[in-house]
Amino acid sequence: MAVRVARRTTSVVAALAVVVLSGCSDEQPANATLPTTSAETSASAEALPPLGPADLPMPAQARTQDAAGAEAFARYYIDLINRALADMDSAPLRDFSYQCSDCERIADDTDRDAASGYRYEGGWLTITAMSPAFRPSETVEVGFVVEQAALTVVDPIGQPVEGLSFPQYSGLQSGLIARWDDSRNTWLTTTLTLG
Repeated sequence: MAVRVARRTTSVVAALAVVVLSGCSDEQPANATLPTTSAETSASAEALPPLGPADLPMPAQARTQDAAGAEAFARYYIDLINRALADMDSAPLRDFSYQCSDCERIADDTDRDAASGYRYEGGWLTITAMSPAFRPSETVEVGFVVEQAALTVVDPIGQPVEGLSFPQYSGLQSGLIARWDDSRNTWLTTTLTLG
């Protein structure tokens, strides 16, 4: 489940921290083409077929291959984790990731807990700060800070499962790396780090 990921610190967090701290000071070459206007981007994104679960469809802004789209996608993926906390449905987490080991681990833990009849109380993730997306193209990196509410895993009769209660965590240096999927016009998480 999500909190099991939140306790890990990986090199991705360090790399994203460097990106966050140095993103504005690096000299960047000018883009060879002019960006589309937000009206053009919004109109084309709205014309796409819907993605995501019916109760939490992917917002149009998260389906653009630019910094704003990558940042919106990162927020959406965290929303999907929160949705899995509530309904124990891991399918959207898998649907919007690609060879992401932590995404798979969260989905596998959710499936295993659901099969055991467990449910989650709390554990909601809230992004409290986000850095600008780093050099979006075919891949993108987005750094953010997460707060996770206290989490208790309970069994089918509502009793806490031993060893699966966790306190609140604040200031978790987090982030994701995503790749662009042209066939569906969306980002797919390839690396996820929560604190």
